Amino acid sequence: MNKQSQPIGVFDSGIGGLSVVKSLIEQLPNENIIYFGDIARIPYGTKSIATIQKFTEQTVKFLLKQNVKAIIIACNTISAVAKDTVIQLAGDIPVIDVISAGAKAATNISKQIGIIATPATINSNAYPTVIKNISPEAKTYSQACALFVPMVEEGFIQHPALELVAAEYLENLMAHDIDSLVLGCTHYPLIKQTIAKILGVNVQIIDPAITACEQLKHALSQDNNLNVSDKQGVYKYFVTDVAVKFQQIGEMFLNRPMTHIEIVNVE
Repeated sequence: MNKQSQPIGVFDSGIGGLSVVKSLIEQLPNENIIYFGDIARIPYGTKSIATIQKFTEQTVKFLLKQNVKAIIIACNTISAVAKDTVIQLAGDIPVIDVISAGAKAATNISKQIGIIATPATINSNAYPTVIKNISPEAKTYSQACALFVPMVEEGFIQHPALELVAAEYLENLMAHDIDSLVLGCTHYPLIKQTIAKILGVNVQIIDPAITACEQLKHALSQDNNLNVSDKQGVYKYFVTDVAVKFQQIGEMFLNRPMTHIEIVNVE
């Protein structure tokens, strides 16, 4: 297999990273994709840094065995506390993380920036740190949303309970008159409609997955590693537990069948 036709590796703690896959399919439809979702051990956002780093190492070693040509860390929690682990293992292949991408997108359009994410991502202070490095005058307001990931994984994407929980989480941020909101977890684009309904039209919602895919496209282009095939890419999905809800929600979100799903053990 030549370098150009090697797959792009995308990984997350669960189903949320499919928001990155969706953006990749839209922006780079000829690229082959390997997706890994660690649904047996979700959520990551409430676990210790040492545990997250150990899980990350196992996942990256699995992706490298699949001969990936680039890796997108499609998990804000991992981007916040284990990015260095990924870079060290990946060697000379490009590594794109959603936090750097999201911070860049936010500072391009806003100075009053809200951030919602898992407790681990919020506690790491990763988004405010990166945003301040890019734009020192920007003000950031953060809110941990621990219930969003399990609700998405359970399929509560358009459930009335989700709207009640979201309203509770977003109330504090809205009091600060934010004009943009970073979806600091790749699960959150799946509930973007509910979030937008509560925020109203004056707050721009930023999906870091879109910017991450743009950055990857640029990196592959620079290295002359874009897939030049005129065929639709091949998409393979690997998970660590029974994948019924993963497939059901994933197909609804991607708007396409997920024909290759395989359960693997990376421990």
